[in-house]
Amino acid sequence: MKLFSDDELKILWPFYLEYFISSILYFMPVFMILYLSSLKFSFTQIGILIAIAPLTALFFEIPTGAVADLYGRKFSVLLGYFIEGICMLSLFFFRNYFAILFIFAIWGIGATFSSGSKDAWVVDSINKKNKKLIHNFFNKMQFFIQFGLIFSGVLGAFFVGKYGLGIIWLTTSISYFISICLLFFFTREDYLREKVNIKESFKKVFSQSKKTIFYGYNHHVLFFYLLASFLFAIAGNLNSSMTWTPFMKSLNFNDSYFGYMWSLMAFFSAIAPIASAKFLKKGKEKNFIILSLVLSAIVILLILFPQNIIFALSILLSSTFFFMAGRPALEVFFHRFIPSKMRATMGSVRSMTIYIGGILGSLVTGILIDLIGARLTIFLYLPLMIPIIILYLKIKEEKNETENSLPRKSA
Repeated sequence: MKLFSDDELKILWPFYLEYFISSILYFMPVFMILYLSSLKFSFTQIGILIAIAPLTALFFEIPTGAVADLYGRKFSVLLGYFIEGICMLSLFFFRNYFAILFIFAIWGIGATFSSGSKDAWVVDSINKKNKKLIHNFFNKMQFFIQFGLIFSGVLGAFFVGKYGLGIIWLTTSISYFISICLLFFFTREDYLREKVNIKESFKKVFSQSKKTIFYGYNHHVLFFYLLASFLFAIAGNLNSSMTWTPFMKSLNFNDSYFGYMWSLMAFFSAIAPIASAKFLKKGKEKNFIILSLVLSAIVILLILFPQNIIFALSILLSSTFFFMAGRPALEVFFHRFIPSKMRATMGSVRSMTIYIGGILGSLVTGILIDLIGARLTIFLYLPLMIPIIILYLKIKEEKNETENSLPRKSA
């Protein structure tokens, strides 16, 4: 069986390479909670820190997404990565809570320039050259990211053990700058940018944003999808590194070992989309999404029982595998209903929706960990998944639908 389809590498190799190489040095996600805890911050304070980035992003997400639609995805992505890289570098030098809070706020703004825009950039390239590659891309994208993170965990364990937790900010900043170099020199953009003056640009930004929001609201598939994404952003915080880090620490897990745990998670996340590709059929994405959510939620029930590290790791890895198996279906399902001219902005609408849920989820999760502990907080992921699954069940797809043919009827 061929690993890559015809023309796949010719079109997508720079993106695959960037996903893989930049992921290798991306130590920040697994060690961030450990680092913030080492500064003696409470989990309520940590929850506020994690919430501040999506909070600031909330005010910039749609305008920056519209800017990408107007001026080009490549420029927007590279600018976002530059801002994020500088923020990561700054965190290496500051220990004060309010200074870190400010940097996280700027980090959130930087992220808005790339969220939505990068997927739109790749999807437009695929649609212009070979539409059949869309499923392959979202499966392979997750594979290369997670494959890189396998090495990231092992390297992270080594660097943290040798240089301390602060090293994660230096290496993560380098990963952003590597991405900038790869995407700047080895990619091109097939999106036709509009030539307008500054005054007209702002008018079009807000016009594009308003038009896209109403499109998503009146589209009955996207409406339920975005609502489910909002709730999942809340639920995701309950089953994240924010909860699993203190839970594993309560089982006497060594700090540097979190890197090896991260590698295992990345391995399961890498093979999950590839394994799911055999079962994911075109037009059947919704059913696959529901199945992955059900399985990832059921596994969390077992969190009430583990008293040792091996059992706890088994629960974490199983939940990760089932969710990541459905991730490509989520992306394909979302992009199937969006016109190209709205793709980046609608991606930003989705990101904005996730940011709102993430803000609430981070704050609530931090408070819950301080009040009831990490184990029970993780368990609450299970009941919160029920309304999310119900929302997907409520989506009714028509046969032979097109990306513009599914308006949501007014009440």
